[in-house]
Amino acid sequence: MRILYDRRRRIFCHDERSISTYAFGMDSFLLQSKKSEDSYAFPIGSPKDGVIPLIGILADKDRANRYRGNFELFKTLQEIIQDAGAMCFVFSPGDIECNTVSGIAFSDALDRWVTCHFPLPNVIYNRIPTPAGEQNEAFLNVTSWSKDHKIPFFNPHFFNKWEIYQILREREELRPHLPATEQIRDSVHLKEFLTEHKQIYIKHSLSSKGKGIRKVEVHEDGKVICRSIKKIEHFSSAERLAHAYPEWFEEKDWIVQEAIQCRSLNGHRYDYRVLVLSSEDGFSVTGIGVRMSHRQEVTTHVPSGGTIISLDDVAKEDTKLVLDSIMKICGETLTESLGFIGEFSADIAPRKEEGFVLFEINSKPMIFDELDIETSRRKKLVDTFFSLASSRPQRKD
Repeated sequence: MRILYDRRRRIFCHDERSISTYAFGMDSFLLQSKKSEDSYAFPIGSPKDGVIPLIGILADKDRANRYRGNFELFKTLQEIIQDAGAMCFVFSPGDIECNTVSGIAFSDALDRWVTCHFPLPNVIYNRIPTPAGEQNEAFLNVTSWSKDHKIPFFNPHFFNKWEIYQILREREELRPHLPATEQIRDSVHLKEFLTEHKQIYIKHSLSSKGKGIRKVEVHEDGKVICRSIKKIEHFSSAERLAHAYPEWFEEKDWIVQEAIQCRSLNGHRYDYRVLVLSSEDGFSVTGIGVRMSHRQEVTTHVPSGGTIISLDDVAKEDTKLVLDSIMKICGETLTESLGFIGEFSADIAPRKEEGFVLFEINSKPMIFDELDIETSRRKKLVDTFFSLASSRPQRKD
């Protein structure tokens, strides 16, 4: 069947021959219409039980009022969702108009994104691309609006590294996997932490993709080496290092983290990028990618010079089972503190001896280069959307 959007009347309908009414979105219905002139057409699979779920993908807009986000991901999700008998659209915090939402959907017939006015979605999938996009009144209004209308909100916000560390360390089972981590207070504190651990990482609490990260080590003579993904700096003392980076102490946004020795392959360290999704059965690992440092040893991120290697080259027999167990506990712990967490990824590495080091957990995982992992991810995301939509019955008022 096809869902039609009448551009003149700003309403949705369907073109099935039978005179049927379908529940559409949170509190709307699709009536039958034979007129398709001046309408956008969206073909969908057969709806189940007379219900067509509506999934809203929350994105952002730039200063020119253009949507920002991963449109390849959005388009693929829309295709999967429509094939399954539902509808999907992209919107921004400023697009909400009381009980309707202005947004865009991809038209295959026109090969472009088109603007429509949608009813309330059954589920909101938060894909705002930057932390700054969530630090404003408009975003807070969306979260409040979704709570008022009891719309499941998939992914509450970007994770703050310091906040996540504090949450995870409350679980006794996770403590052995967590490197010592503290919020930088001042230059004296930085020197004390560096002196104690010898090698440390310095990170911004809201950074991603290795941006701004430094690996710092102190020698017996007090001299300091500071490595970034672009350069290596030498300082005569920890005080000189602190003087070079005053931004670390201006706000409580930076953390120091113990640099634990992990396993390496051909002289380069590697870690696992673990993708975790929530489903009706709880949290489970959807895929595990492996990244190895190459041009520099600060981070394994591919855009910063890291390389992709096969899991089979480095994993032990029980690696997948152990990681799945750790990730389940992480997901449950985060949900208890932050609310529903639909997906997350973890950077975790095998210690040089035994066990694992959990460096950080990230919300809104990036696109995986491994096609099998990314394909599985998108299908499971849609399954979770549908599960959330069915668990929230359509409003009767």
